[in-house]
Amino acid sequence: MVDMARSNYEPRDDAAKLFRQQKRIIDDQAKIKDPLRDMAIREMREAGATVGDLAKWTGLSAEYFRRIAREAGIERKREPTVRRLKDDD
Repeated sequence: MVDMARSNYEPRDDAAKLFRQQKRIIDDQAKIKDPLRDMAIREMREAGATVGDLAKWTGLSAEYFRRIAREAGIERKREPTVRRLKDDD
C-alpha cells in the first residue's frame, strides 16, 4: 500500500514550471484581495457599478461581489429574480 502521508515526489520540469506559475497567481491574488474589495465598494457606491459589471471586469463571480455589497450595506439596484419558497410550517 502507498503511504499517502509522505512523498519524495519531485515534479518534472514542465510540471514544476506550471505549479510555480499557479502559486504566483494565488500569491498575487492574496496581495490585492483587500484593495480589490475596497475598490469594488467605492465603485458600487460612487460610480454605480453593479455586481455584474464588476464580475465582467475582474473575472470573479457576481456572487463574490454580492457578498461584499451586503457586508458593506450597499442597497440592491433591483430585487432578486429568484425568491425562496415559503415554508410549509
